[in-house]
Amino acid sequence: MSSHPEDAANSLEIHPEVEPEGVGSYFGFQRNAMRYFVELLCHEGLERGLVGPKEPARIWSRHILNCAVLSDFLPECTSVADVGSGAGLPGLVLAIARPDLDVTLIESMDKRCQWLEWVSAELDLDNVRVLRARAEDLHGKERFPFVTARAVGNLSTLLDWVAPLVRPKGTMLFLKGESVAGEVEAAKQHNVFRKCHVTFPEILEVATPVTGEITRVARLTKHS
Repeated sequence: MSSHPEDAANSLEIHPEVEPEGVGSYFGFQRNAMRYFVELLCHEGLERGLVGPKEPARIWSRHILNCAVLSDFLPECTSVADVGSGAGLPGLVLAIARPDLDVTLIESMDKRCQWLEWVSAELDLDNVRVLRARAEDLHGKERFPFVTARAVGNLSTLLDWVAPLVRPKGTMLFLKGESVAGEVEAAKQHNVFRKCHVTFPEILEVATPVTGEITRVARLTKHS
């Protein structure tokens, strides 16, 4: 059995999730760009090993719409950094859905940066900047009013990386799973919130657009 993602992708029939009813109206003028991004993820992204073979079957419900939740927390014409952007979730989803945003994608792996730059060019996204760097290497160099992250370590580790990238009174928005309560408790026991100069997190359970499924968002604010 081959261990190469390209071979695995070529050996499988790809059956992307049928677009849920309501996606077109939700994304409005950006719907075709989002559809194209989904197509790229399910084919080129799979071939490059940026998404797993099971992900096309849940690409809208588990990934695109899940990430789109964060749009409601971002005011118009602000700047946002997405740490550990990977395949572009949630960073590229936000950049596509919200052309008014200035989106910086922070990613340390070269092949992922190449992907992010290629997709941005394919979709003519002029509101995206890709930084090839580890978050901790940008401490003291870059600061943003909003920072997002998804599937990038537990809360304690994530805050060590991310908090220094946030401006005073800026906001962190982390997409989290069911284990978030345990992560919060562990961080509290180790005084992580005080050490990182951030507020105690709000854990918001938000209805995912179109599907109505629950998405958990951890929201924290940087002290002034």
